[in-house]
Amino acid sequence: MLRRLEARGFRNLEPLELELDPGFHLILGPNGAGKTSLLEAIYLLATTRSFRTSRLADCCRHETSSFHLAGEVEGDTRSRLEAGFASGERQRTKNGDRTSLAEHLATLPVVAWTAADVEVLIGSPAERRRFLDRGVVGRRAASIEVLSRYRRALHEKRRLLQAAAGRHRGAELESWNAVLAAAAAELVELRQAYVEALSLSLVGVFEACRLDMAEVTLGYKCSPRSGRDGAAAIYEELAAAAPRELQLGQPLVGPHRDDLRILWNGRELRRVASAGERKALGLVLAAAHGETLRKSGSEPTFLLDDADAELDPKRLEALWRGLGGAGQLLATSNRPAVWDAVEGRRLYCDSGRFSPPGL
Repeated sequence: MLRRLEARGFRNLEPLELELDPGFHLILGPNGAGKTSLLEAIYLLATTRSFRTSRLADCCRHETSSFHLAGEVEGDTRSRLEAGFASGERQRTKNGDRTSLAEHLATLPVVAWTAADVEVLIGSPAERRRFLDRGVVGRRAASIEVLSRYRRALHEKRRLLQAAAGRHRGAELESWNAVLAAAAAELVELRQAYVEALSLSLVGVFEACRLDMAEVTLGYKCSPRSGRDGAAAIYEELAAAAPRELQLGQPLVGPHRDDLRILWNGRELRRVASAGERKALGLVLAAAHGETLRKSGSEPTFLLDDADAELDPKRLEALWRGLGGAGQLLATSNRPAVWDAVEGRRLYCDSGRFSPPGL
């Protein structure tokens, strides 16, 4: 877990040195005060990416071109993570040394749920694939190598198909299909295992919350349909799709077309849930995601932005029971009164500064 955070030049945060304890932290304050920026800084430190933008330059404080984040992380050993942006480049180190991305990701596991994550429930399949892959990598950081291998092969195949423009490039396509099939088989296996583990965790979270709501059920929809049968079966599907892919100039089969079915009362959640129900079910899903990581040996830090939005105090208290196993959790809100029944250390945020309420 994160025991200390330092930030310089990040968003609207003033130069920051913040000590963090185990347990729950409630970050309270008005809109625009820097609450979300704090969670974003922790997320970026842990993952080297922002949950708000794909351009790290956007995270620099106004009229600056760089930022630096550092954190003391307590696990089996004490580690110092650093991440930043300078001279137009992403930077990261662990204990002063440049390490693999997998090792960096494994140092500070995080589970984030923000307003944008509602797209996992109601948005495009691409959002759910990203959610699946966060789970896959969260359970085993080294799995990022499988994802990278599949994406590189898919990129090269896409280039080939676009360059072919209807011309026969069968031999080259067969070579890339062989590479894709091998990587796809591994990726399908990893995603399937994560969905199965997440489904089990969901049951436990619903039991802990005791919410008066129907439970969510999950289903992994893989491409191709025979994807669970291994690399040879996937290769056959790729070969069968080759004429059409050459004609259209794009790859039509593979895990880049996977989806996660999220059903509520047996129906697609995105079609039937209200805004408040989506928020509640999103936090349940985040809690189950964290529990799944915990069972795999990773103790994540939870980052929940506007955690109480769309929720009444009774439902919020129930959801907090489902998050009770979290070793460290930071939640933001601009409604202090909603949290009266919830225990946790309170910090007040104003103009990028953090202090206990009343100071």
